[in-house]
Amino acid sequence: MEDSLPSNETTPLRSESAMENSPEAEPELPSLGILVGLGKRALNNLATFGRYDRFPAGTVITREGQLQDRFYVVIEGQLAVSAQSGGKEIHLSTAQAGECLGEVSLLEPGPASASIRVAQDATLWSMDIGELRAYLLAHTGDAGVLLLGMASCLSYRLRNANDLIGHHHKLPVETLTQGRERAITADNTPVQLGFFERIKKSLAGDKKIRISTKIKM
Repeated sequence: MEDSLPSNETTPLRSESAMENSPEAEPELPSLGILVGLGKRALNNLATFGRYDRFPAGTVITREGQLQDRFYVVIEGQLAVSAQSGGKEIHLSTAQAGECLGEVSLLEPGPASASIRVAQDATLWSMDIGELRAYLLAHTGDAGVLLLGMASCLSYRLRNANDLIGHHHKLPVETLTQGRERAITADNTPVQLGFFERIKKSLAGDKKIRISTKIKM
């Protein structure tokens, strides 16, 4: 992964209008991910409320920190998701066909929390909040299935985020090993019990030891 994203902005290789005039078969929304509860007819109806675009590898779909207001479904190709950390571009994940991106920004438009770049030539379907509202009014039943799929996806990502935070930011816990001194330490930090044994022996007069109170920076 490169340390920084290329400067080119979103530039469709082929737009929806170009696809309509092409003899090639028109893409279809996959019954995968948050769309798994929708049948073929429902997917075709949903597709008419958004648009298909094709993007060449290297195209930046979304740039971290910039306004994002579209929801994307990967029809084919691959997208690389990354974010800045310590002045470097860190790869977070790779979105494959059938995966969805930007559902949070669709429901609450705002700055993107990550950058999305086309890793392999890709075909995407997308919609904005206005198109979603129109779909909700026109197809209330199927729209409920779509929103339930979005809620399920968001819940899954939130749970994973909580697990990740919990794994990397554990608070110190109190440990008490039988027959040893009590110490406050992180559960992943070994307790050097020999240190306490040497202090006990020194206090008992068995052997004198010197304890430095200097703090070395």
